[in-house]
Amino acid sequence: MNDSNNTLNPWLIPVTLGASGVAGFVAGKLFGKRPISANRALKLIRHDFAREGTITGSWIDHRRVPFQRYAVKTSAYQGGLTRLEDNEPVNYEFRVDAYTGSLLELKRLTDD
Repeated sequence: MNDSNNTLNPWLIPVTLGASGVAGFVAGKLFGKRPISANRALKLIRHDFAREGTITGSWIDHRRVPFQRYAVKTSAYQGGLTRLEDNEPVNYEFRVDAYTGSLLELKRLTDD
């Protein structure tokens, strides 16, 4: 009986692991850390705010701006919305992370 048919080439596993590592690295560079669209970011924020009141208007700037809070640096979209609170319109300005859609900053505007 010949055992050569039952043994693996000793290079098969290292070459396969190396190739999959390179493929993963390239895929990460091509598809990772891409910004979401400004419209998608606005849709996420509107969805969160709509749970607590009726939204009567919103806007977002499609240009990304640098944002830093402490040691965290990212890009952000700036926008705003108007929501009814106690049947009165209340205006908010916000900054949302351009990569995750997470709310970074929120400011309630007053009529002062």
